[in-house]
Amino acid sequence: MALGALLASVPAWAGELQPLRAAEVATLYASAHERPLAVEIWSLDCGYCRENAAHLVAWQRRHPDVRLAMVALDAYDDSAAALAHALAQMNLPPQVAQYANAEPMPERLRAALDAGWRGEMPRTVWIGRDGVRDARSGLLTSDVLDGWLRHGNGR
Repeated sequence: MALGALLASVPAWAGELQPLRAAEVATLYASAHERPLAVEIWSLDCGYCRENAAHLVAWQRRHPDVRLAMVALDAYDDSAAALAHALAQMNLPPQVAQYANAEPMPERLRAALDAGWRGEMPRTVWIGRDGVRDARSGLLTSDVLDGWLRHGNGR
């Protein structure tokens, strides 16, 4: 197994910041067959991203069957310390996966995460156990999250 795929499939679930490349996104998304997965795409300079992440984490604590992954589009090599600090301030549960962009061209990771996405943040991608995906930009409400879980994506 390639080192990148190994990093995407196992260590990040331990709650430490890991690099993420576009080629590893499919492995991350495939992990949703075990339990539904919410992928929160954020950036250090996004004002609403931390608020949305806090809301998503609070919701996930009420729904522990849903896994959560945080993916920062900031460069892993240039911003790892600042990202780790920001993630620590979010008081994430230890099981939340934490990734940062390891692509030399950031657009590659953005396209791999959600091909139809134009870059507005925060962005949340939902992957149900059945592989069905849905995505929203902006602040999420509990109604949207509950709907994803209820309407077939959480099967």
